[in-house]
Amino acid sequence: MILQKYGLSNIFWIAMGFSYIFLGVAVYAIITLPENTFDGDNPEQVLAAAKLTYVRLSLAIICMVGYPVLLFKSLNAAKYVTIALTAWAIAIYIDDYLVLYEIITYPERGIVVFIQIIRPFFLVCLLWMSFELTFRNPDPD
Repeated sequence: MILQKYGLSNIFWIAMGFSYIFLGVAVYAIITLPENTFDGDNPEQVLAAAKLTYVRLSLAIICMVGYPVLLFKSLNAAKYVTIALTAWAIAIYIDDYLVLYEIITYPERGIVVFIQIIRPFFLVCLLWMSFELTFRNPDPD
């Protein structure tokens, strides 16, 4: 198999696949949020909406497109990017629980609830990918 030449376990590829599924569902959920989700008269909700829509959506799309290219070009560079993205995802997760969930009431539609339920599994996948890229047998890139 072509992926075996990178020296990464099947668990890494499964974690990466789950991460892509999660990001794809999250991008879809953000794009299809109903217009009345955020209160336009509340400046905190407007700021949260901009943060959610522009920053997170942009980063998710860039990562989904650019990460495989980086991974297949340089495992060493992918290690540092994965660690940075994992730290960012954990910080955002904490920020959401401490700040964002008090400002925004998310819709109770199934996809948003599903994302909130599987988000810890996404973080575990990112942690595993970071761990495996950090402690794999070093090969020249």
